[in-house]
Amino acid sequence: MNFDDYLQQVNQQDKLEIHPSWGQGRTTFGGLSAALILHRIEQGLDDGQVLRSLNVSFCGPLNTAEPFTLSSQSIRVGKSVAHYQGQTVQQDQVTTLVNACFGRERESDIEVKLPPVSCGTPGSGQAMPFIKGITPEFTQHINFTYVEGGLPFTNSKHNVIRGWMRFNDGERALSNAHLVALIDAWPPTLLQKLKSPAPCASVTWSIEMVTPLSQLPQLPGGSDWLWYEADIRQAHDGYGHTEARIYTADGVLLALSRQLVVVYDKR
Repeated sequence: MNFDDYLQQVNQQDKLEIHPSWGQGRTTFGGLSAALILHRIEQGLDDGQVLRSLNVSFCGPLNTAEPFTLSSQSIRVGKSVAHYQGQTVQQDQVTTLVNACFGRERESDIEVKLPPVSCGTPGSGQAMPFIKGITPEFTQHINFTYVEGGLPFTNSKHNVIRGWMRFNDGERALSNAHLVALIDAWPPTLLQKLKSPAPCASVTWSIEMVTPLSQLPQLPGGSDWLWYEADIRQAHDGYGHTEARIYTADGVLLALSRQLVVVYDKR
């Protein structure tokens, strides 16, 4: 099943099961679980409710090839801002928890717009190949190219990752759910600094939608390239703090992303 197939399942049922091809070991790719919850939250919302921010807690592993339930509820809906929450539950345990904030457009005297940046040639750089048994299974569904930064476990001196990303089988226009999944698809920026493989996981993750997709003159296609750049802000005591920016191919800033990452390189 491709990504769009799972979105369709969310529209039709509350109980799902993820194929191992979307896994990281036995665990479901976190970007997929967060994206499916967001898609469930968005069902039934009107067009005026625009996604402004998303906060994700990865509370525990969501195993592939094992049923789980997905649900959402409104927390508070005001005239301008509305808050919703969704979660996945497997074996009676919450595995992924999402808080989403939607805000309607309002008149304001304040308007600050960043000029587009130059991202280079879409798709340029070194492609990260899918190697079965080495790279995570879910990466077979996504194309990455590295323009700057190192591959995981290469003892890199870099503290950044720069590159391009897209679904390799994207059929629909880009949605918020597609964007969330792509943002989380990159290896944590810290992994390039390790000399050998070690477990690493996102603990919390926040996204701010700087330019809502609805404000773009033309919506990118599901297979269009997006530019990704991430920096390690600080790392110590087994935890890392990273920030990322995501742009359209023509340099429009779509989202800001921050993650708290835990790494188990010494146990």
